[in-house]
Amino acid sequence: MVRAQLDAAARCPVSAVTWGEGIDTERLYELWGAEKSWRGWATIFDAGFAPEGVLAEMEGTYRDSIVIGFELPEAMKRIFSLLGIPFIDFSIHPVRFLQDIFFAVQTNDAAVFEAMLPDHAEPGAFYGPAGLLAATALKFRPDLRPSAETLVVGQTRIDRALVRGGRIVDLSDFAPALRKVVGDGGVTFKPHPYAHSDFGLLATGISLRAMNITHENVYALMVSEGLRQVVGVSSSVLVEAPYFGLEAHILYQSPFDIPGCRADAVPGQHLSIIDEWADADFWRRILAPLVPVTRPDGQRFRRPPNALRTSLRNFWGYNELTTDFQVKIARH
Repeated sequence: MVRAQLDAAARCPVSAVTWGEGIDTERLYELWGAEKSWRGWATIFDAGFAPEGVLAEMEGTYRDSIVIGFELPEAMKRIFSLLGIPFIDFSIHPVRFLQDIFFAVQTNDAAVFEAMLPDHAEPGAFYGPAGLLAATALKFRPDLRPSAETLVVGQTRIDRALVRGGRIVDLSDFAPALRKVVGDGGVTFKPHPYAHSDFGLLATGISLRAMNITHENVYALMVSEGLRQVVGVSSSVLVEAPYFGLEAHILYQSPFDIPGCRADAVPGQHLSIIDEWADADFWRRILAPLVPVTRPDGQRFRRPPNALRTSLRNFWGYNELTTDFQVKIARH
């Protein structure tokens, strides 16, 4: 998505690196002694050390480069920092109820961080979109009443946000903490829309009689009457919940460290970049501390709504309210 902008901004060769293209990924797994599976991936994803052979392979591949990544593994970011290789890593932002999804961006270069800081969207920018979506959700399901004041959210079985100590966790790994939050009340469980499983809830010791499973839209649930809190391991819904007036209990940790106001931001945190990433001038500005850049051109790319959602085919239930529901209303 940004190859042309990078070329226009810095006039440097831009190459794409994926599994087996541009780097020998299978050899990296062998050097790490990890099986080529999701289990092997989990063991190295957040590893605190790397074998010498891995370091040599990474240095040989990325020396004299600036790495623009998409959801880089934590271990890879640590290796880049150790080797003095600058990276700018993009991840889908956990706030997903705007007109389009956008990015949480992290870098290991302090000067690049400072150059991006003016583009950071502070939390106040999200209240308007949350209110608009809440109003739509109330019309979508006006009579929705969860059976309990606690909503427990599931996640996909394999997710970078679930790696802990080299393994994938679920709700069963946090059973005592979950039971403490729930107390004597019941729970409404919302499976992830892309993974219809209990996500370890049945193994937490919560009584089956106290559970109610729902496949209702998560935003409709969060604005429904009677709900007080949302609980989960590390779901993006837990970041979104406070914008709908709910308490959020994150049992593990969010994979994001996002500052509130710009004045409190410190290098290494994730910055909320909504639109600017698509402009060559953005790249001219943030790459300037690293390489010579071309002159600004003032050109802006204004995305139509849902452009990234459609491109990445990720909606997380948002389209049920903003697309399917609006089409249904129009037909009537």
